[in-house]
Amino acid sequence: MMLNRTAVLIAALLLSASAEDVGKAELDRSSLNASAQRLEQVVTEAVTTAGGDLDRMQAHWVIAYSTGHYKSDPLGAQAARELATQFVERVAVRGDRVTARAWEMDLWEYRNPSGLTQVIGNDTQGDLGRITNLWPTTPAVGSVGGHDTERTATTLTTEFAKQADTVLILLTNTAASVGAPGARLLGTNAPEYQQVLSNWTRVGGTQDGATLNLPYVVRAPSGDIQGQMQAVVFLPKTFTAAALTGGTRTEQHSGAQAKATPTGGGAGVNPAAVLAGLLVLGGAAFGAWKLLGSGGGSGGRGGVRVGDTTFSVRDMPAGRPFCIIAGPGYAAEDDTPVVPVAGLPAARIAEITRAGKDYRVRSVNDDIRLSSAGGRVVAADTATVTLRPETPDATLEFTGEVRGPGGVPKDITRSVSMTLDGDL
Repeated sequence: MMLNRTAVLIAALLLSASAEDVGKAELDRSSLNASAQRLEQVVTEAVTTAGGDLDRMQAHWVIAYSTGHYKSDPLGAQAARELATQFVERVAVRGDRVTARAWEMDLWEYRNPSGLTQVIGNDTQGDLGRITNLWPTTPAVGSVGGHDTERTATTLTTEFAKQADTVLILLTNTAASVGAPGARLLGTNAPEYQQVLSNWTRVGGTQDGATLNLPYVVRAPSGDIQGQMQAVVFLPKTFTAAALTGGTRTEQHSGAQAKATPTGGGAGVNPAAVLAGLLVLGGAAFGAWKLLGSGGGSGGRGGVRVGDTTFSVRDMPAGRPFCIIAGPGYAAEDDTPVVPVAGLPAARIAEITRAGKDYRVRSVNDDIRLSSAGGRVVAADTATVTLRPETPDATLEFTGEVRGPGGVPKDITRSVSMTLDGDL
C-alpha cells in the first residue's frame, strides 16, 4: 500500500515538473554520443598517419571554440561544450593534458590562459570532471560575430609549435571563415598560413574545409530540431610524445569502466523493498528540490561561477551580496568573498546578490560602472541577470576611467563572466 501511494506521489510531482517545462527547447546530450565517437576515430587515425601511436603515447588535447555565435545560438554553444566534454572523457587518460581556448576573428582571452590547462593525474575521474570549468561560455566582450579559421589556426599552431604531442581541434558552427563587419580575413593563401601547413596537417574531410560534420539534436515542443557543428583538426606533421606510464590508453579506459561496474551477488535483497526505498527517496528528494528551488534567498542547488570562482547557490546569504567584484589588491571590509578582476582598480566595483532565481548586480563605484549585462545596456546602477540551462551564461561589462602613471586618465573596459555550474 505504501509503495502504491509513493508511486502516485512521484508521478504527480513529475507531471507537475513536466508542465513547467512546456515550451522549452533543450539539447539532447545523448545525440552527441555518435559525434564524439566519430571524432575520436578520425583523430586516432590521423595520429597514426602522423607516425604516432595514440594508444601508447600521451597527448595534449587543445580544444578551441569559435564563440561569435554564442549569444544568438546558446544551445549550439552548449552542444559544443557537451561534445568536447564527451570527447575528452572518451580519449583522455593519466599523463594527458587538456587546454581550452576561445576565438572569433582571432584568439580572445576569456580567462588567464595559464589557468586553462588541466593535467590528468592520478585522480583521473576528478580531473576529467574539472575540464568542464575550462570551456568558454560567452562571446567576446563587444563581439560582433564572425570568425577567422585560418588566422586562429596560425596563432594556435605558433603557440604550440614546440609541442609535437598536440592535437588541435577547432569547434565552430562552420569551418569557413566568416568576416565580422569591417574585418579582414587572413585567407588560405596568406604566407603565414601556408607556413603553418608546412609543419602541421589540416586533417581533410568535407569540401568546406572541415574535418568532420558533427550533428546533434535539440528537443523542442514542436518537434526535434537537427543541429550541426564542425570540427577542424590540426596535427604536427610528425606526432611524437612521451609514453603513457599507467598502461595503454585502452587498458586505462577498460580499468576505469571496470571500477565503475558494480559486482557481487546481493543475496537476500528484496527487490520490492529496494524499489520502494528508491521511490520514497526519489519523491523526498524531488519534493525537497521543488521546495528549496522555488523560493528566494539561498534556495536552489548547484552553483554559479563568477569569473574563476564558483559559489554554491544553497549557501548564498539571503538579502545581501554573496560576492564582490574588485580589482586585485582590494582589502575586503567584511567577510564577503571577493572576485578579483585584472585591470580594475583596487576598490569595490560591484556587488552580486541572489534575487529569487535570478541575480542582481549592483554597481557601487563612481569611476567604474556596469555598462552592460548579458548583452543588454545598463542605464542605472543595477541589472538583473537570469541564468537558465538554455541560457547558462552572461557577461558583465564594466567601463570607466582610471588614473595611469603621472595621473593621466585612461579609459578601460573589463568583463566578467557569470555561468551556471550545475542546475538551479
